[in-house]
Amino acid sequence: MKKIISILTIIAILLGILLGHFLPNVAKDLAFIGTIYLNLLKFLVVPLIFASLSYTIYKATLKKEKTFFKSVILFIIMFTITFLITSFIVYLVNPVIDINLSDFKWDKVASNLSVSEVITNIFPSNIITPFQENALFTVILLALMLGFCASKVENGDYFMKSINGLSNIFKKMLEYILYLNPIGVLFLIASAVASYSADIILIGIGYIMLAYICCIIVLFVVMMLPVWIYAKISPITYIKNSAKVWLMTITSCSSLATLPLTLKTCIDDFKLPKEKTEIIVSLGCTINMCGGAVSFAILGLFCSRMFGVDINIITYILMLLIAILINMAAPGIPNGGVVIGATYLSIFNIPLDFIGFYSGIYKMLDMSYTTLNVTGDITTSILLTKGDVKNE
Repeated sequence: MKKIISILTIIAILLGILLGHFLPNVAKDLAFIGTIYLNLLKFLVVPLIFASLSYTIYKATLKKEKTFFKSVILFIIMFTITFLITSFIVYLVNPVIDINLSDFKWDKVASNLSVSEVITNIFPSNIITPFQENALFTVILLALMLGFCASKVENGDYFMKSINGLSNIFKKMLEYILYLNPIGVLFLIASAVASYSADIILIGIGYIMLAYICCIIVLFVVMMLPVWIYAKISPITYIKNSAKVWLMTITSCSSLATLPLTLKTCIDDFKLPKEKTEIIVSLGCTINMCGGAVSFAILGLFCSRMFGVDINIITYILMLLIAILINMAAPGIPNGGVVIGATYLSIFNIPLDFIGFYSGIYKMLDMSYTTLNVTGDITTSILLTKGDVKNE
């Protein structure tokens, strides 16, 4: 059944391209089918993360597990290295060209978000808001608190067994929903092709190529090379095991939607321990955003050069730190990278004229960013569970 789903997904991609190109109006009218598919995934993934992570933290606390803290440290290290590598590439390439932005006006308002507001938003005033807004970092904090505190009270195990049962139910529901993957992919691809004309792609080709080059270099330097050296897993094996995850991230552009497949790949293909992997990958869905590091670095440096904004070493360090914080606190909203990107630029008083153009090419960019994000979760899981990896 799984092989059939994979074959049907590839066919769906080809049909989606043809539908979007030859029947764009039909593709746009049927785009809601792809949206429903993603909504079904996202609808279950947030409570799944809360349930599975809280139970995993509960068990980890009983065992005094250090995986969580090691994961956070490694996530930050990987994000920082990715940001630095991308910045160096942008500096060498100097991608700024003469682009007329007059036809690309952004119709949204960027919020003037301060660092203190970013941190404050992590801690909401009620328990319902994080689930309503898909504020994953806050949901993860709640899961950590629940799992930790349950290990410190009498009879906490009875409650956590119910939470674990709920987690298993959510996983089974997601398993059934994933059977709809070819249908969802068909209409997601068709809608993307119909919505973004060749003109927009041509105008943004330099920016898109730069983003993809950075992502590929980061993939080899930050992801594959450490795994090859430290865990003795060859790039060929790494690519073979991760390919189906990349197919999902490219088509869905969602780390959340890919979460079940990412977990399955780590546990079944890379033979990683289930308990530690669930902690790392679930946490990585929000915190480990190497694709976000590429996105922020290119956008900030590209726009600052385009509009003549000087970036000194202090400002650059602040750009890195704020990028880390925004990545952790950002809610899961449609085209969130565009809104967050505008917020990021406004913090440093960089003009927002480029955002309209950026929103036109973001779909193409998000394919590579999401793929890098999820690949970082796989890499972190391997590096932190090296002794349990069974090489092929």
